[in-house]
Amino acid sequence: MQKIILIFLTACLLSFILGCSKTEQKEVSNTNENEMENTTGENDSAVDNEDPEEKEEETNEETKASEEEKEEEPEQDPGLTVYRPEVGSIKKFSDGEDIVLTEEVIASNDQYVQLSLTLGGNQSIQIYEWTAERISLVYEEVSVADSKQNILDSFTPKNDSEILLSVNGESSMWEVKESGAKLELSVGSYEEVYVLQKVTDEVQGEDTIYTRYYAPGVGLIKEEFEVTGEYGYTGEMEVATMENKEE
Repeated sequence: MQKIILIFLTACLLSFILGCSKTEQKEVSNTNENEMENTTGENDSAVDNEDPEEKEEETNEETKASEEEKEEEPEQDPGLTVYRPEVGSIKKFSDGEDIVLTEEVIASNDQYVQLSLTLGGNQSIQIYEWTAERISLVYEEVSVADSKQNILDSFTPKNDSEILLSVNGESSMWEVKESGAKLELSVGSYEEVYVLQKVTDEVQGEDTIYTRYYAPGVGLIKEEFEVTGEYGYTGEMEVATMENKEE
């Protein structure tokens, strides 16, 4: 009888121990799951709660870096294009008494500038290659019926272009007598003026000297000429009025 009671007590004790073991395993499992959920929640919260000021600083730094890259890109030197007259500008030149020449800028593109010239009753077309590196007369047509027709897309440059000014030292009949000059005219004061000069033998046995003045944003503002010799003479014309019909 005692032996039966002992076996019964041993069985009860084993059942109790096994039950406790399963409960502990379940609690440990639940604890681990809760810890994982808490960790995930904390990470999500950390992302959601990121400091807005830090985000703004990062954005500003990226913008600043992008702007610095743009600033590092070299700007193209405008060169002699600074001396181009504007499309639509009309200049009237006087010899001191009368208007002797009217110049109007008809059209321009990246390479050329087309001018209409009226001298007395005669109309002419001149087209200049006017780039950062040079100014040269590449087309001229005199005594035309309509000098204000835009022909930039259809004209053919002449082979023997006349170079007035070149920053690359190209051979030219024109010589730079002065750069950065100052000039006072009745229409205003000009600085950084180019003074160009050409000598020809168009009068037999004598020299004919032409001197031109070019100002930034205006182009030609004055021209002088002189014929040397015993019967030589001089003359000049300069801008008397300026306007822009497109403004």
